[in-house]
Amino acid sequence: MSRQQTDNTGIPSRRSGVSGKPKQNKALKVFGVIAAVIIGILVIIAVTLIVLMYKGEKDALGANRAAMGGIVVPAETNASVETDPEDTNTYIYYNDKKYMYNDKITTILFAGIDTHEEQQTGKLGGYGQADCIIVCALDTESGNYKMMAVSRDSMVDVDEYDASGNYSRTVKEQICLAHGYVDGKEGSCENLKRSVSRLLFGIPVNSYAVIDLDALGILNNDVGGVHVTVNEDLTSRDPSLYEGADLVLDAKQAEAFVRYREMYGDGTMNDRRMERQKIYLEEFIKQTLALTKKDITTPVRMYNDAKDYMTTDIDVSRVTYYASVFLKSGFSADKNFIKVPGEASLGDKGYAEYHVDNKALFDMILDTYYIEVE
Repeated sequence: MSRQQTDNTGIPSRRSGVSGKPKQNKALKVFGVIAAVIIGILVIIAVTLIVLMYKGEKDALGANRAAMGGIVVPAETNASVETDPEDTNTYIYYNDKKYMYNDKITTILFAGIDTHEEQQTGKLGGYGQADCIIVCALDTESGNYKMMAVSRDSMVDVDEYDASGNYSRTVKEQICLAHGYVDGKEGSCENLKRSVSRLLFGIPVNSYAVIDLDALGILNNDVGGVHVTVNEDLTSRDPSLYEGADLVLDAKQAEAFVRYREMYGDGTMNDRRMERQKIYLEEFIKQTLALTKKDITTPVRMYNDAKDYMTTDIDVSRVTYYASVFLKSGFSADKNFIKVPGEASLGDKGYAEYHVDNKALFDMILDTYYIEVE
């Protein structure tokens, strides 16, 4: 029989050099595995974001340069468009200056669709009218951008379709009606996109996100409610919306603030609603950007929350890319938010019409999309 090792007290002892180390080594191994998994996840996320942003950039700019040969300058400007045979670039010559298109700008169409009003008036096919139209010109290099508010009543060439979705004719009418034709989905959005591009003298619209205004409350709550100062008396819609009220709008209040307009008047009723929409969007954008700076996944979360109410050709890669570009520049209402110039009136048939000032709009387009060259 072998003897046990004993210390000087005669009590059997554990073998030297073994005490506590097996457990310690096991803990270190577990920690190493966890650390490796975390690092691996971070690498996957980083690579995914890089791939998404690369794909997003490629999709966002599309064929900008190829499209610029189709720019149409308004006759009242006396501007001309010429393609240089040496560098194949298309230039605009205006007021003794030469301009070149900035092909790093991507144009995003945002539209809010209201089917309620269409059902009340009995127009079109029940696909909804574009009550809020915002065109975003985003410089992908600098992060600078402008939001151009387009009146729903802007008179522009609109493609009309019959009940079967077949093209019928092109007629000058309110731009909001463009979405009411075709199918209420991609076809309607493409039709609205065409009319917006015509309004902007052929500037290509690279992306669109068209959302039912019923989703407004969801997005409003995603940013914790939007803070506004009510600029006119809307108590007929909600008692809390009295002129001068300083509020953080809940979903119901936000809907009343953004959607309501008088159905009859002198043709300027939509102008007043557009001013409220501007107030709301300014604060909504600021709050969204602030949240995105804290959490880059905020736009993707909001995108997912709204997707059931939205028709868009913007996928997650473009959302991720746009978010990264928008964060390069802060938001200033005076600098970033502008209205397409024009004048509102009542048309011969009693409907509101907004007649765009083409010369002033052309100056705005040059300032936004073009670079002066020697």
